[in-house]
Amino acid sequence: MRRFECSECHHRPWETSETFRAHTKWTERLYHQVRAECLGGCPGKKLARRYGLSARTVCRWTFARSRGGRPRTLGRAIGIDAYARRKGHRYHTLIVDVDKGQPIVTLKGRRADEVVAWFSSRPQEELAGVEVVVLDMSKTYFGALQEVFGDQVQVIDRFHVVQQAVGALDAVLSAVKQPLDQAEAKALKKLRKRWLTSSDQRNVDEIIARDDWQRRFPALRETLAWVQDVRKWFDRKYDKPAREALLKLIERANQRAQEPLQRIAGTLTRWFEPIVRDIRNRYTNGMTEGFNNKIKLIQRMAYGLRNEHKRRKRILAWCGAP
Repeated sequence: MRRFECSECHHRPWETSETFRAHTKWTERLYHQVRAECLGGCPGKKLARRYGLSARTVCRWTFARSRGGRPRTLGRAIGIDAYARRKGHRYHTLIVDVDKGQPIVTLKGRRADEVVAWFSSRPQEELAGVEVVVLDMSKTYFGALQEVFGDQVQVIDRFHVVQQAVGALDAVLSAVKQPLDQAEAKALKKLRKRWLTSSDQRNVDEIIARDDWQRRFPALRETLAWVQDVRKWFDRKYDKPAREALLKLIERANQRAQEPLQRIAGTLTRWFEPIVRDIRNRYTNGMTEGFNNKIKLIQRMAYGLRNEHKRRKRILAWCGAP
């Protein structure tokens, strides 16, 4: 956009543009550029001088989406997870609207009574509209959500179940590597990164090496086959066959001699219903996990952000779609 000065009255009107409406003084590109630089750590007064804006405008543009730190309205599907305010000492709770891709609120603490107290403060119409709550295998959050919403909304997504299965595979792999010499253990560790990929993504040497290791160690072969079947289970479309297939997977794990498989069989048994609900409600908590990583980045860039209100405003302004 350009400005012109009248030689008689010295008035400096803005250029009229069909793209950016008549007499506008800013563009969308400038708006997003100022927000990105301010949230990236550039001082507001410096940005104001650089772009010819007022400091108040820079602050308003930057935190327009934070709504002053006030929580947003609950949506149909929400995700909940904890993040470290100070790792090992203080943890807070993040609640996300999974459909809109926006954080709803961050609240202090992660105890069940604190989560229940926050949900109880929301209007009853909002609580009635919540149909899906995606979470990890946290007993604290599960108990709090059960008290607020009942037993029919909790969903455990694919990521956390497969993560538990791969953890069992790693435990079996560690037991297999113990009697091996250093060179063989290193070769086995390198192959582990490619074992869980599909066969069309592996080259011939990797396929041969994998088959050789599986012939030498039957426990490794059984565990790997079970983990692959767990991953395929999430591709099912119907509820009843999925229940039967998951029960068979649990029974297979219980019948194996490997202790990691027996442990994960108990885990899947305890969380059976929330896992099966993922077949009907294809939601993931990946967005919440991504916001957790972004919150860590915000806190590192700001060297702590001791003021709780400003920290909440920055999180709500930075995370999520507009």
